[in-house]
Amino acid sequence: MGTVVISEQILASLRPSKGFKNHQEGTAITCLDFDDTGEWLITSGEDESLQLYDCVLGNKKYGVDLARFTHRSTNVIYSSTKDDDTLRYLSLHDNVYIRYFRGHKKRVISLDMSPLDDHFISSSLDNSVRLWDLRSSTCHGLLNISSPCLTVFDPTGIIFAVASNSLSSILLYDLRNYDKEPFSTFALNDDGFLSKISYPPRMPDWIKMEFSNDGKLILIGTRGECHYLLDAFTGELQSRLTGQIPVNGDPKSITSGDVCFTPDGRYAIGASGDKNLMIWDTKQTNRNKSLTPIEILNSGNIGPAKVVTFNPRKMMLATANNTLTFWLSENY
Repeated sequence: MGTVVISEQILASLRPSKGFKNHQEGTAITCLDFDDTGEWLITSGEDESLQLYDCVLGNKKYGVDLARFTHRSTNVIYSSTKDDDTLRYLSLHDNVYIRYFRGHKKRVISLDMSPLDDHFISSSLDNSVRLWDLRSSTCHGLLNISSPCLTVFDPTGIIFAVASNSLSSILLYDLRNYDKEPFSTFALNDDGFLSKISYPPRMPDWIKMEFSNDGKLILIGTRGECHYLLDAFTGELQSRLTGQIPVNGDPKSITSGDVCFTPDGRYAIGASGDKNLMIWDTKQTNRNKSLTPIEILNSGNIGPAKVVTFNPRKMMLATANNTLTFWLSENY
């Protein structure tokens, strides 16, 4: 099957295709993650269960706050709110723990796998960022930050970013020199826009950070009435994504975010409290830097999504609240 170019027309044709309710009734799904091949999706939820789905056949394969595939589709790393704040490396094939990663003293709020190798990174409410290698249970690097933060690798796996909501700043580190000061620090100030919503202006909580696939943009997802796109090299505010209604949720809940890039980095897709999904074109320009949706997708009766992610290899979108939903294009 040939490569499909993602376009506004194809995205506009996405429709809810199949729903799954395999997590405990009344509990929310907090994290969605596709494996590198796009053939598998894992969900984790407030019920402390991990569920694995076959994206080709569209069914559940096997029956926590955050979970991430490693570069092997049968292995995942995940954080737990149960017992302690240890990270766990799990083989889904035989349901055996391969390794434990101890060090965080409070709840883990961010977890990301390097796109390059077996390194991964985590951050916690204990105000620390830790670097790990799947092959060793020992923490390989430690950064103490003044407040809880989000952290993510760039597409090269050489750079990682740390986003501090309380400081309204993004710090960029070189993995090879992580023990030195960040080589770039970006301040995100949007008081002019935010003062129209509340005064004094208040930056909404940051719940998601993601690089575009070419490494040129950083997406900051928030709990508020806008998300942000920053130039990853200069830190300049390129656009704010507007038009959505904030998705109501527990401010203490930790999820993998309700907005994401498409695999080509051209578009962003985010949830809205009115049950719709918003699609923004990151290439659009606007004098006041506010982008409105180019398309709005109706999710029907499945409720507002709290988690949104796009399949890296297939024309498939996944959203979740208490239910996991696969979205497929009517034209593909």
